Amino acid sequence: MRLVASAVAALGLVAAVAGTASADEPTGITFWQADFSGQSVTYDASTTGCTTLPFVVHSEFNNSDASFDLYTTPDCSGSALHIPATDLHSFLNHDVQSFTRD
Repeated sequence: MRLVASAVAALGLVAAVAGTASADEPTGITFWQADFSGQSVTYDASTTGCTTLPFVVHSEFNNSDASFDLYTTPDCSGSALHIPATDLHSFLNHDVQSFTRD
């Protein structure tokens, strides 16, 4: 019975923390070196102009209401992958090196 009470209390704490987590989460776009693993970097959604990434990336989480264009070149030239707002995506066949806010 004591174990059940402890489990219920723990679940209540997890639910309380999960309910407030969205206010503490960073907004913007986060990039990962691999498929949501390896090095990561987060940029504010208000980032403008061409931004060269510090390493080649293969996945992203766009936790913002902005959309972005991702490029396989370091200077935002050539064709782009368009990433809409609130998008979670991996692109293992593309070596993304830069981005612009759409």
